[in-house]
Amino acid sequence: MRKLLGSMALVAMVATPGLAHAQSTVVGGLGAYHTDLEAVGIGAYASFAVPDLHENISINPSFVYYFPDVGDAFEINGDVVYRFPVENASIVPVAFAGLNIFRVSFSSGGFSASSTDIGLNLGGAVVFPLESVRPLAGAKFEIQDGTGFVIFGGLGIPVGG
Repeated sequence: MRKLLGSMALVAMVATPGLAHAQSTVVGGLGAYHTDLEAVGIGAYASFAVPDLHENISINPSFVYYFPDVGDAFEINGDVVYRFPVENASIVPVAFAGLNIFRVSFSSGGFSASSTDIGLNLGGAVVFPLESVRPLAGAKFEIQDGTGFVIFGGLGIPVGG
């Protein structure tokens, strides 16, 4: 599991070298609760500023592995995040939208099934821009075959110059 999460974060950082601005890159861990699964999950995310597009926009890939009662589930997300410009604030609100790939599978008594859905993320969060860490908390809707709701929190660490 650690190798998978570390690999996902490394791939996200290497795959977008032109997007990363040295002081605006953050990597971190996430905890989440998915209401449709009634399950908690853990994961990793990265945030890459895109100053050439707009000073308040970033690209955020993430991966979350859930622990449902039966089977396995995970999601891969790619979101575009808009940070609302708030001067000298201790809390920064953000809104985001993006793509979501959600996979769930289970096996019981010789029967197994799985499903992979592609959908949209729509959500918001608050980030606490402290000097050495970036705690965050938020929620999102996943619009796929049905609509899922996820509550999440995390802790990011700024990397680079």
